[in-house]
Amino acid sequence: MKPIVVIAATAAISTLALAGAGLAAGLVNVEQKNIAFSTPSLTVAKGSIVNFLNSDTTSHNIIISGEGLSMNSGLQQPGVAFKAPMMKAGEYQVTCAIHPKMKMTMIVQ
Repeated sequence: MKPIVVIAATAAISTLALAGAGLAAGLVNVEQKNIAFSTPSLTVAKGSIVNFLNSDTTSHNIIISGEGLSMNSGLQQPGVAFKAPMMKAGEYQVTCAIHPKMKMTMIVQ
């Protein structure tokens, strides 16, 4: 039984070390469906690419703005993804120019 306890303790310590290391940059998916974003808020690492996939039956137009950054996806047809590289730390507002009720806050660390 002791080896199992040691392995479990080692796994727990490894998990805590990874959690303390912060966010890692990578591809982060956000879905647009039923005229809403899949999450009201999102925190990503600087350098991440946020992939906005339009899974709706209508077009969208993603606007990302705040702290010296402004991105516009243009008209985004159903089934099309808009990839937004987030290279600057800060807090950003994400909206749809076509559907103003679609809102999301994104924090880049």
